[in-house]
Amino acid sequence: MTQHLAAYSRTSLEDYGKAHLLIDQSYSIVNQRNIIKNYVADHPELAKLPIVEYIDDGFTGTNFERPRFQEMLAAVKRGEVACIVMKDLSRLGRSYLEVGDYLDRMFPSLNVRFIAVTDCYDSDDFLGITSGMDVAFRNFIYDTYSKDLSVKVRSAMRTRMENGKFVNHTPYGYMKSPTDKHLMIPDPQTAPVVQQIFRAILAGKSTSEVAKSLNAQRIMTPLQYKQHRIKPTCQNRQLLWSHTTVLNILHNLKYTGVMVNHTRESRHLRDKSQRRTSPDEWIITENAHEALISSEEFTAANNLLRNPSAPIKKRPPSNDRVFFCGHCGRKLQKTYGTDAYFSCPTPKYQADCACSHTRYSKTDLEAVLLPIYRMQLDLLDEQAAQHEEANKSLNAHGYIKKMARIEKSIAACDTQKLALFEAYHSGNIDLETFVERKTALSDQQTQLRAEYQKAETDYAEKKQEFERLQEESRQIADYLSGQSLPNDKALEKMYEAIDRVTIHSANEIEIRWKFEDLFQNMQRPHPQKQAI
Repeated sequence: MTQHLAAYSRTSLEDYGKAHLLIDQSYSIVNQRNIIKNYVADHPELAKLPIVEYIDDGFTGTNFERPRFQEMLAAVKRGEVACIVMKDLSRLGRSYLEVGDYLDRMFPSLNVRFIAVTDCYDSDDFLGITSGMDVAFRNFIYDTYSKDLSVKVRSAMRTRMENGKFVNHTPYGYMKSPTDKHLMIPDPQTAPVVQQIFRAILAGKSTSEVAKSLNAQRIMTPLQYKQHRIKPTCQNRQLLWSHTTVLNILHNLKYTGVMVNHTRESRHLRDKSQRRTSPDEWIITENAHEALISSEEFTAANNLLRNPSAPIKKRPPSNDRVFFCGHCGRKLQKTYGTDAYFSCPTPKYQADCACSHTRYSKTDLEAVLLPIYRMQLDLLDEQAAQHEEANKSLNAHGYIKKMARIEKSIAACDTQKLALFEAYHSGNIDLETFVERKTALSDQQTQLRAEYQKAETDYAEKKQEFERLQEESRQIADYLSGQSLPNDKALEKMYEAIDRVTIHSANEIEIRWKFEDLFQNMQRPHPQKQAI
């Protein structure tokens, strides 16, 4: 296996903004890449390694679940990385406990060299010992900086909220003022759409009718419009206005000129999800920006919305939501009548669409799917026999037994040496015989240790493949447990095995099974059985 050098770079959201405003590019990706490139070029033992870049652009250092960072760790665990190089230790993270764990435990145990260029840190300088007080103190400073910065940012944001400024993003219908980035002004392209929605509701239309009308006018949805501003090609995406999208606009108090802040909050520094705050915690400021509709219109429109008060019957949880429309790609909606039915929701919001006749009963769909499912299990069962033979051919347990036998033989040689010494010491054998037999036993031990090392190397090579096959065998056994089940139980297992069912018409469906990758793995050539 050819190992590579992992060049890791990271910018936080704050650094990303600085770089694009050209205020401070010390942590920009380009700058980090140049520092790493120059360092590698000056060290011949690193320059000969192929370089793979891992870049997390716009991710905070307090979050270690960064996508490219996790991808790099996976490569490290697979043994594909010989050395990791980054600009400084803060690029690795800003939690001194977690960074210290990576430096002192994880990377050394996986035999991976780690270099932080501007911090003058090279793990080769700390072989067999911890990274030292200066490195720990530096990581502590990075961690403390993040906590202190978090407190200051929260305080500044709280002050802006109390002054009626917006601090997150502008809702559909508004845009940032070119002179004050914390002031919202009407967006000339989307503000009329918001007003049109309120007028339509006040005229007696339902939210679904409003959504259908907006789709007929080919007006971009809020998400589509947001993505189009960032990347114009997103305008061609097939996104539709829906009942929910219209409702979100109708319920947004900000369209009356009222600024509503602090509706969510993070509970602590590294909180991965925000909690909703209760209405009494909201920070509300009247007349904070120009209103798109009056308070009277807002109240009247919301009073016209249907608010069903009848209790909703709770149905048992189901895993049958795997059906998708083959025309628009949306997930089919489940409704109930004399049977459960799956239909495409698109016709509610778009006239004359190809999905208008996409409606099928659950019973009819299962009548088609169940025989196919049983046939797939039969095919899987046939392949499983070959898979089990390949599993046995690795004979990983044989290597373990062999190493145990060798260790036992080495220990027996030590016992015989001790017996020889006692025989010589008591005068039962002469010096020449003692030396001759002891030398023979030492040679035998040398040979045994060489055999043990070879068996250990072979086992390490086979172990990963063996563990993969073992996991595949477990998955196969779980899927095949549905073979002998009666139809009602088999249907439950069938839905667990289905990843997606795309329905194009009554005569054409496309099924994607979760065990398709197992079929592909079992088609790979397996290693030949070796004698141990």
